[in-house]
Amino acid sequence: MPADTLLLPALDPMPIPGPPWLFHALWLVTFAIHVVGVNVVLGSSILGTIASLDRDRTFGRGVARFFAEVNTWAISLTITFGIAPLLFLQVLHGRLFYSATVILAPAWLGLLLLLMAAYYLTYRAKYRLRAGKGAAVHLGLSALLFLGVAAIQVVVHLLSVQPGRWEGVLASPWTALSDRSFLPRFLHFVLAGITLAGILLAWVSVRRVPEEGARAEASARAGFGVKIALLATLLQLVDGLWLTISVPREVLLGLMRGGAATMLPLTLGIAAGFGLLVFLARVRDPIADRTSVRRSLELFGLAMVLMLVTRHQLRDLYIAAASAHAAPATTGQWGVFAIFLGCFVLCTALAIVAVVRSVRDRPGPGEATA
Repeated sequence: MPADTLLLPALDPMPIPGPPWLFHALWLVTFAIHVVGVNVVLGSSILGTIASLDRDRTFGRGVARFFAEVNTWAISLTITFGIAPLLFLQVLHGRLFYSATVILAPAWLGLLLLLMAAYYLTYRAKYRLRAGKGAAVHLGLSALLFLGVAAIQVVVHLLSVQPGRWEGVLASPWTALSDRSFLPRFLHFVLAGITLAGILLAWVSVRRVPEEGARAEASARAGFGVKIALLATLLQLVDGLWLTISVPREVLLGLMRGGAATMLPLTLGIAAGFGLLVFLARVRDPIADRTSVRRSLELFGLAMVLMLVTRHQLRDLYIAAASAHAAPATTGQWGVFAIFLGCFVLCTALAIVAVVRSVRDRPGPGEATA
């Protein structure tokens, strides 16, 4: 019997509380929400660091403060909305995912320490910037820690879908980094975060026509965001090709042979990426061309959702190539499902309201804060 088969835990005999397709759909929806937060946090920490190094202290610290303010709520929301997709992952592929986390236990448990340290540094940066002090060190360290978190997540994902590598990684944990798709997949997430953070900065800066005195500052911020997002998108297209050719041959062939079900999301996602590039490149004056900025944000969202569908399909193809697929027993627990769905929709709505209120209900110049 192969060693990887011995290491693979048996399928849980307890039936899952519904049809698998339902949990795949819920997994995709909840994971998409979580990934939006991941991109905001990762991109904001990187761009905040870059801005804090700018020689123009007024501009640099203003942009850095914006990203630090965004991250202090984005981090908590991202962690909170990561719980649901983790539970659905457990239902569908728990024996694969948790085996990978056990094999890489020190790194996986250390991930929590990295998150806490990065969260603390983000708050320290926020209060230093509010006091008119520099925060390049704090933001830079938090960015490095978030990059470490992203790297751990990518490594665990790749290991979880390739049980044939478990024995080698158990013998030498550092070989977990040897997967040839690790680096392009890692860069894929990093560049997506930078792109979203840049577009978010531009959109927030121009969504309302600024007053005459603040017009120059708003235009500078938006221009910075657009340029960074344009560069990151260009690099993303190159990295996407690298990632495609780094996928194992049998997995890539499975994707190509999947017909419209697999090729349509991939093709549309690539098209959305090129469309994003076009809209970003055409922006000359972000304030005068606010429509292009908004369209860029919409196209990024579309490309992200389509690529998440492809990522989800690739996971199944990886597992099929490893002969680790198994059909779980099912049972219906629709009452519990209705309670979950109601709570999820309510909490999502409350989170959206809280974010919108926090953006709109800011004190004006000279107005006392609570």
